[in-house]
Amino acid sequence: MKQKSIVAGALRTLFRTWAISVGLIALVLGISYLVNKTIMPFVLLVLAYFISALMRVRGMQNRQVCMRIAWVVRTTFVISAFVMFTLLLSHVESLFGTRFNAPYFNPQIPYVTGLVVLTVCSVVCIYALFMGVSLGVCRACRRMYGEYENDSLASSLFNDESERQLRLLLWMCIGMGTTQWAYFLTFFINVNFNSPDKFFFNFLPVAVYLLSLIFLASRYYSITEAFQSSASASTRINGNNELRFLVTSGDNMLLREQGDGEWDTPYRAEIPSQSKADDDKARQRFEAMGGPADASIRYLYTNRTSGGSVMLHYAVFVPDESKEKALRGGKWCSLYEVDGLLNGNRLSPMLANELVRIHTITMAWKTYDRRGHRLYPIKNYKPIFRLRDFKEWDVDFNDPVWLQISVENEDRPFFRVRRVWRKFLDIFNR
Repeated sequence: MKQKSIVAGALRTLFRTWAISVGLIALVLGISYLVNKTIMPFVLLVLAYFISALMRVRGMQNRQVCMRIAWVVRTTFVISAFVMFTLLLSHVESLFGTRFNAPYFNPQIPYVTGLVVLTVCSVVCIYALFMGVSLGVCRACRRMYGEYENDSLASSLFNDESERQLRLLLWMCIGMGTTQWAYFLTFFINVNFNSPDKFFFNFLPVAVYLLSLIFLASRYYSITEAFQSSASASTRINGNNELRFLVTSGDNMLLREQGDGEWDTPYRAEIPSQSKADDDKARQRFEAMGGPADASIRYLYTNRTSGGSVMLHYAVFVPDESKEKALRGGKWCSLYEVDGLLNGNRLSPMLANELVRIHTITMAWKTYDRRGHRLYPIKNYKPIFRLRDFKEWDVDFNDPVWLQISVENEDRPFFRVRRVWRKFLDIFNR
């Protein structure tokens, strides 16, 4: 029953996000013949702000929610609004005269909303599919829940089904867009919207959207029932929080092989109620598990699993004279050995997540400032990563800025353009 609850919850959030986000596209196209074309760009920007508010509220909840479709629709509305503004300005005679006006131009219908929105949405969908989990909204999700998901059931559903939703939306836009463009170029007369015009440009998108709801509802119901009748899934699900210690000494890291063949830290414990970092309690728990009292402890970061559990991550620095006492059935591995286990997929998902996050943030902090500019005038400069320096690194591993800098920095193409675009989109996140 717990499996069905996780599956049903994940699919329910996916369906709701689709229903609201794509429903807004259907709403805009359905009523576009009633809305003045000068006002329509402002309507799209308001709706983009509404979707941003929806994404922000959902992101504050404890449960993981995939927002790829919401991001696509928001971006579509923002870009479409700019396209519409451009088309409106191109027909202002005081600026450009009549050079952009065709002989059959009607100032009351300077553009057809469906042609703009569906074309832009197709391009945005292709971009989102090309970027995959490197999309900005996906990176933000991984910053909260981890590069590798400990509770893999919900995350697999989010990854697979959100990609299917993107492909579905892409084919819907291509199909409707192609139909509308063919009708526009063949039969449309730019005088007013008659009944055939309303059918193709207004009623058809709404009908296709309703059919998509029926299709997704039936699909998600079937998936939920399939999980209910299957007892073969083996996913670790529990509501307890977990405290994890990444134990290092010099250039070595303490690992222990688990029963399933994966390697993980020997020091981890479930904590039923604690959800905030407390260094004193963490030290007490570490020593209670047999850890040496002369070790130094440092808080790293906190993340949540898709099941709602809180994971607290700490680093422990053990002096050389206490390495044997800290073993707890484990083995001290060099950084080269750890890298081999990581590349061979022999580390536990949570340990792999910790190492990827620590390495990514450290390299970004050593290379760039908080605005993404290089600290040294050497393009593509890569600093040295050494475990023995871990204790001295003055960087906040709980700060998502460094994960953003790792993918948006001065060494990446179109850095300044992307930064300006991101700042503009941040307006909708306030």
